[in-house]
Amino acid sequence: MERFGEAAAGGIAMREQSRRMALCAMMAALGTAVLMMGGLIPLATFCAPALAALALVPVQVEYGRKYALGVYVATAALGLILCADREAALVFACLGHYPAIRDRFNRIRPRALRVAAKLLLFDLCAGIAFALAALVVGFAALFAEYAELGAAGIAAFVVIANVTLLLYDRFLAVGTLLYERKIRPRLKRRA
Repeated sequence: MERFGEAAAGGIAMREQSRRMALCAMMAALGTAVLMMGGLIPLATFCAPALAALALVPVQVEYGRKYALGVYVATAALGLILCADREAALVFACLGHYPAIRDRFNRIRPRALRVAAKLLLFDLCAGIAFALAALVVGFAALFAEYAELGAAGIAAFVVIANVTLLLYDRFLAVGTLLYERKIRPRLKRRA
């Protein structure tokens, strides 16, 4: 009788592990598909990585940061290999981890320090993305493209990017809450 209980417990653990792997694989595939669709629309170079990163939210809520970062790495690798829009894939590779690590930043008090830390990380990762893009495309071509903006245009671009991150952070908070309160209970009932 004791063996039966151990076998049943082993079967439940195996089923949970299978669910975990299935969810992670589906979210990595979804994120990659969104990145690939970003190449179809010229303006989606920055939107597609942000939308692809949303695939990390269910994994983060269900299984934690470690699994969400695993999905991020898989999606980034697949994106860099498969996506026609290399810039979108590079943006995701440098910035797509944010939903997985966001909860760590939310523990920082006071709020001003938390916001400053988030913006600092974003600017650092965006700088890395820019440097990598310059290496791939060539410094001359990339700097020529941005030189047309001028110093004021570049400053405005950086400010808009930082404001966009704060709006995205708020969107993630609402999206995570929506997932936890509306979607997750429905999925649990079906399982």
